[in-house]
Amino acid sequence: MNQYFVSNCGKLEPRNLETGFELDPRGIVWIFEPPKPGASYFMGVDPARGIVNWDRKLRLQDDDRTDNGCIEVVKKGNWERGIPDVQVCEFAAPIDAEELADVANAIGRVYGGNNEDGQAMAIIEVWPGPGEPTQRWMISHFGYTNLYVPVRYANTLTPERGRNVVGWVSSQRSRRDLWTRGMKHIIQERLLINSPALAEEMADCQADDWMASDTARARWGKHDDRVVAMLLAIYAAHDWSWEIETIKSEVTSGGSIDWQKSDCTVEEMYDAWNERFSQLLES
Repeated sequence: MNQYFVSNCGKLEPRNLETGFELDPRGIVWIFEPPKPGASYFMGVDPARGIVNWDRKLRLQDDDRTDNGCIEVVKKGNWERGIPDVQVCEFAAPIDAEELADVANAIGRVYGGNNEDGQAMAIIEVWPGPGEPTQRWMISHFGYTNLYVPVRYANTLTPERGRNVVGWVSSQRSRRDLWTRGMKHIIQERLLINSPALAEEMADCQADDWMASDTARARWGKHDDRVVAMLLAIYAAHDWSWEIETIKSEVTSGGSIDWQKSDCTVEEMYDAWNERFSQLLES
């Protein structure tokens, strides 16, 4: 297994483990498996606000409480033949969104695999976090174009919401699909995990009962950034956005919802409208 330190100048410098190894895994590009030209690679990117000009060599006390910007790379397997997905690379550090784009560009091109442009498919959480600057920087400064585009379906209520956008948008429904499908994939041992730090974060996750959305989150004081980046990678690898889940439910009459008095976001309100509209159509 090779380990590399990511310096401020963007170069990958080999580290000699025999001269000493620190337990803090942040700021290191962990390569668990070298890239293979014929493989299909998918890169999950979970940006964070981070700490401006953070450097592994100049770490401060308690800066590990800041959320990490994370990158997870998965080599897609073939479960029909008993071949699981494999975690091949990981990076996590409390750096800002544009600095994370520099690292993501480098890693994505190293793991270009069988993509004709030599770029791993990158799926970036662009909302509500700071992921949009990450994606925009990758496109404008590096010409990175192999980006995840979800499939969205329009209806007559809000047809403009059927237009596809680049990147992964977090909503109540998309979070549910990300966690339920992703964790099922992992529990069924369809993913080979090589990172002890990722395994530790997974152990720290607990059900997110407060959101009532069938998702999970890290326990108080812990992080789940690596977990989210990994779930994004396998979500894109298996293109779950194409799958339409049909749920039958009884349509009952009742009073209208006063949206101004609710605590939901605009995105969640639109999702609720779409779901209600679909129920009316099915009835």
